Amino acid sequence: MAATTGRMRLISRSFLLPKILLSRTLIMSLHGPQPHQYTEMPETKKQPIPVVDRRGRLRENAGMRGERGNIGIFILTHLLVAILVGFLLWSIFPPEWKEFLRDGPWGLAAAALACGLVFVSIVRGVLERRAHKKAHDRVAKVFREATDPALQKRAALWLVDHDRSHPERLADAGSGLFDVLLRIMKADPEKLDRTRAANGLGVLGDARAIAPLLVATKDEYAFVRAEAALALGKLKATQAEKRLREMVEDDWDANARGRAKEALERIAG
Repeated sequence: MAATTGRMRLISRSFLLPKILLSRTLIMSLHGPQPHQYTEMPETKKQPIPVVDRRGRLRENAGMRGERGNIGIFILTHLLVAILVGFLLWSIFPPEWKEFLRDGPWGLAAAALACGLVFVSIVRGVLERRAHKKAHDRVAKVFREATDPALQKRAALWLVDHDRSHPERLADAGSGLFDVLLRIMKADPEKLDRTRAANGLGVLGDARAIAPLLVATKDEYAFVRAEAALALGKLKATQAEKRLREMVEDDWDANARGRAKEALERIAG
């Protein structure tokens, strides 16, 4: 009878758990601090890994999840989530179940499971880093050997999108990467691609981009202006300070004003 009552109590509480989590999520989304309206770049899907077919055309295979920035933080996050879930489950277990778990070898089993999760996380992180490196090498080779402007554009944007946090890797693509990004930012009809190219020029850190980036700060698309301003800050372009101050004072877009202000701080620092 006691066991039946305990099971009924557990079932009733387990039905309440999703409702509690959902209500907490809704409350945090409504009353918690809201993220800034703009991001560094407009949200876009990760481009699938380009590959070249026998005719030399750029095609796509399965998309990548992206390289993990820090395996230690990733593992720690998973462990904290597992601990919190464990405490939550323990709090809803009836006393009979808790007594049963205390008497069994469940502590060793939990420790073994935690070690297994850590090992799997490390292996997955290493494999994903290797996959990203192979993809980078493949796309860099495609870019170096490509003669078609459309193929060069797609490969160049893939490289700067996936390796902007590791600019030293972009040297593998060769000196032509700068010229292609400059061409995209100046004349490409796709405003989002112009934005990504402006961001990429800032990542490359080539001072030759300063003059074209100054022109791009007057682009009709606000995100292009914002990324061009930020790129000038990354390049420490002191000759752009006047234009950046004008953007801070006069640009109608809040994101462009914010990026111009950040660029001025980078130059001053």
